[in-house]
Amino acid sequence: MEERLMKVDPLTTQVYDYISKKIQNGEYEANQRITESEICKSIGVSRTPAREALTRLAGENLLEKIPNKGFVVKEFQEKEKLDTYSVIGVLDALAGSSALQNLTESDLVKMEELIEMMAVSIKYKNYSSYLKLSNEFHDIYITKSNNQVLVNLLNSLRYNFMSKSYTSDNEDELYKMLTYSNNQHIEVVKFMRENDLENIERVLREHWKTIPIAEMK
Repeated sequence: MEERLMKVDPLTTQVYDYISKKIQNGEYEANQRITESEICKSIGVSRTPAREALTRLAGENLLEKIPNKGFVVKEFQEKEKLDTYSVIGVLDALAGSSALQNLTESDLVKMEELIEMMAVSIKYKNYSSYLKLSNEFHDIYITKSNNQVLVNLLNSLRYNFMSKSYTSDNEDELYKMLTYSNNQHIEVVKFMRENDLENIERVLREHWKTIPIAEMK
């Protein structure tokens, strides 16, 4: 069955979101070829928005354009992964500090509730749930940064580069890493309540250095 998109502007952005979501959730795997004709047939659009979306994703390093073959899903090497997480950390720290004066008590309470829910997900090894809750946690203050360019950059990196769950050959190590990561969430909220700008930025930068311990899949 064809998956039809609503014909509303901007159509290219809708196609972009459609493709990036399939990359993020693993439906499009590394080195898999994606063609304009395939996209057009799948979601009922013309070649122009399909081509523009593919070109945009290639520009963001999520696809690779290969001469005479078209576009393939980019396979990230280990150094590229580490470099990307480092960039996310810097941007996330900026978002956290920028949001400080805009966060409400309701925002902080919601973040604390999400931390508790993440702890439950870790306990029962529901890592897909953990990642979803973690994204919700970060979304709260990223949105409150009131910097749309920053929001777009972070969303592009977080939701496209990162995948839908955590896996590891070492379950004990993964459990420890995610527990440590969630403890950093606790620290972030603590420092936000204390208006401690320096430590907010420090913890968020360090936070993204712990993630590469687990394979993203």
